[in-house]
Amino acid sequence: MKRLTLKKSLIPAIPLVLVCVAAQARDVKSDIDAANHKFGAAYARGDASAIAQLYTPHATVFPPGADMVSGRDGIQKVWAGAIQSGLKITGLQTLSVEQYGNAAREIGRFTGEAPDAQKQMAKIDGKYVVVWKRVNGSWMLDSDIWNLNQYLSNQ
Repeated sequence: MKRLTLKKSLIPAIPLVLVCVAAQARDVKSDIDAANHKFGAAYARGDASAIAQLYTPHATVFPPGADMVSGRDGIQKVWAGAIQSGLKITGLQTLSVEQYGNAAREIGRFTGEAPDAQKQMAKIDGKYVVVWKRVNGSWMLDSDIWNLNQYLSNQ
């Protein structure tokens, strides 16, 4: 009988737990949205160093058509190269964020403009997945992979 009473006493706590989990998920998404805003602002300023500081010290990026690069110095070079190439990021859209303890996975889409083979700006769009880690209370990019939905013509 006590077992049944104990289980019944836990039932009212279930909605409270669900509300707390939902609020935590909203907070994570808000934090990631804020970090993405910092990323976009740094990119618009051409500040690859500031972008690299949004990554964990041993983060890895997986740029399209290139080998993976680890560490902030390498990541800074990747983003400096993207900026110098003329690539413009015009939008980031987070589609989903799921938290797993001190890690979270973000899935999203991006839009932009990039110079084609004739040096004409062409609209681009693609998708990305980021694994975020919470470090000292802040969410930081740890694994970042992106690719285009359609490759620019090389002709």
